[in-house]
Amino acid sequence: MIAGDRQERLVDVLYLITELSVVGGAEKVLVRFLTHLDRRRFRPTVACLYGGDGPMADDVRALGIPVIDLGMTAKWRLDALWRLYYLLRRKRPLILHASMFHANVLGRVLGRLAGVPIIVTWRHSVGIGWQGREWVNRWTALLNDKAIAVCELARRIEIQRTKVPSDRVVTVYNGLDVRRFSLVNPSSVVQIRHSLGVRSGALLLGAVGRLSPEKDYANLLAAMAKVQKHVPTARLFIVGDGELRERLEIQAQSLGLSDVVTFTGIRDDVPEILAALDIFVLSSRREGLPLAVLEAMAAGLPVVATVVGGVPEVVVDGVTGFLVPPLNPVALAEALLSLLQDPARCKAMGRAGYKRVKQCFSMEQMTRQIESLYEELLVEKCR
Repeated sequence: MIAGDRQERLVDVLYLITELSVVGGAEKVLVRFLTHLDRRRFRPTVACLYGGDGPMADDVRALGIPVIDLGMTAKWRLDALWRLYYLLRRKRPLILHASMFHANVLGRVLGRLAGVPIIVTWRHSVGIGWQGREWVNRWTALLNDKAIAVCELARRIEIQRTKVPSDRVVTVYNGLDVRRFSLVNPSSVVQIRHSLGVRSGALLLGAVGRLSPEKDYANLLAAMAKVQKHVPTARLFIVGDGELRERLEIQAQSLGLSDVVTFTGIRDDVPEILAALDIFVLSSRREGLPLAVLEAMAAGLPVVATVVGGVPEVVVDGVTGFLVPPLNPVALAEALLSLLQDPARCKAMGRAGYKRVKQCFSMEQMTRQIESLYEELLVEKCR
């Protein structure tokens, strides 16, 4: 293929992800990336191992991109592996770009067997689970042409644990459309506060994410109990849903926080909710590069977050917010109280966070970096 032909050819890319049935970070990153992908150059198709009827799959289809559900409803559904292999042989994409552990492993192995020229995988988190997963990841990592890590810490760990050459793993920070979170109509903020039953003068804290163990909302509730004793007007809104919701609601009730903490469930107006908050809080015990923190900073909020994963690469301690140890409700409460009791510092940190996310974590930057990676691999592998 000569250089001119390569520039004119529409490149088929198959995006393989484990599932599209939940509204998680990796799923949202993929959808947002596809929204900005240069469709004059790249022709995307999305395949998921399962969950092709989920909300994120609908978002992909709304972009005019086909979604193929491989039907892996159980780990022993080997027919799903055959469907993936057949799909790769039939579509013959030049690039297979996989996301999340199961899709990464199967994409590497079946992609090579099917003769896909270029295989790229995405490491969305620092840790990928129990030791067995790390072994499997290491055994298959050399089948990659490139691995994308969402933060520098994830990149270093991928290199260390898989022993692949350092130039085979690159860092591409998650990005977002900053304008979607910074240009919220003020009237929408008033409506949101009213709809949530917020009284005048209340100070609002918020968290956004799945109600799952790694988010450690139990730690946040314990911290909120301490905060509320000193700032009775403080209220906490937890946006999202998940398997721990009932347990967390019971914990909130036992701490006497039933009138202080609101579980909103999944919302499609997160930018408006963020605009109504005073402080954003992340209590996780494990993260990659959390989109929720980027969204909060784009909304001009100071962030109090635990020192996990790539969070310190985003939140500048003492400048755009405060960093605290995980699993420490006392430290978390103290950081929240210091901001609640200093409104001027709150606003200054929010402005600094907005400036940082706009400069360093835009969707355009992320998309161009990945497209440039594709182009480099096409020159190297397909000339």
